[in-house]
Amino acid sequence: MRERATRNLARAAARTRTFALTAATFLFALGVSGCFIGGGNGGPLVHTGPMQTENPSVELAGAKSVHAHLKMAAGELDVSGGSSKLMDGTVSYNVPEWKPDISYSVNSGSGSLMVMQPDQNHTTMGGVKYEWNLHFNNRVPLELAIEMGAGESKLNLADLELQNLDVQVGAGDSTIDLTGDWKQDVSVSLQGGVGELHVKLPRDIAVRVTVQGGLGSVDAPDFQRDGSDYVNSAVGKTKNTIEVHITGGIGEVHLELGGGSHEIV
Repeated sequence: MRERATRNLARAAARTRTFALTAATFLFALGVSGCFIGGGNGGPLVHTGPMQTENPSVELAGAKSVHAHLKMAAGELDVSGGSSKLMDGTVSYNVPEWKPDISYSVNSGSGSLMVMQPDQNHTTMGGVKYEWNLHFNNRVPLELAIEMGAGESKLNLADLELQNLDVQVGAGDSTIDLTGDWKQDVSVSLQGGVGELHVKLPRDIAVRVTVQGGLGSVDAPDFQRDGSDYVNSAVGKTKNTIEVHITGGIGEVHLELGGGSHEIV
C-alpha cells in the first residue's frame, strides 16, 4: 500500500509539473504574440482594414558590406537572396499603422539597414495579417540580425554572402537554410522561444553546433557527437567552419545536413 501510494504521488507530481510547463508556455506565447494581450500596455483595440501591399526597394548606394537588422513583433517573415539591389520584396498588411519603417545609410563603404514593424501599443484580437517577403543581394557581404516576436519565419540564406547571423525568436516555428557553398567562416547565433527550430546545414563544409539551455529536445540524426557539440564528418577537413550556437527555447530543435537543393520545403 505504501509503495502504491508513493507511486501515485510521484505520478501526480509529474502531471503537475507538465501542466505548469504547458500553461507557462501558452501564456508566454500569448504575451509575445499579442494575439490577446497586445503591445503590453493594454492599449486600444487595433482596427484592421483591407490588405495593402508595398514593394520596398533599397539600392546598395556604394556599400561594400552591409549590416541588416529586421525586427517584427508578430507575423510571417520570408527571407531569401536574388535581389539585384541591396534589398527588395513585398510586404502585405491589413493594419494601416503597420507599414514597415525602413532606414538605410552608408558610411565609409559600410551599409546599415533597418526594417522594423512600427512600435504599437494596441491590443489585437485576431484577423490581423502581416507578411514580409524580402530578397537580399547575393554578392554583398552581409551581417544579418533578426528579431521575431511571434509568428513563422523561413530564412533561405544559402545563396547569400553571409558573414554573421543572429536570430531571436519569441513564439513560433523557424526554418533556416544555411546549405550554401561558403567561402568564409560563418558565425550563427540562434535564440529560441516557444516553437520548433529547423536548421539545414551543409554536408561538405565543417559544421559545429552547440545547444545550451532550453527545455526541448534535439533531433540530429545526420550529426555525430563531440562532447556536448553536434558535428558533421567534414570537421577538421575543410578550411571554413560554420559555427552555430543555439540557446534557450521551449520546443524541438531539428538539425539536418543537406546539399544541392536550397529550397525550403
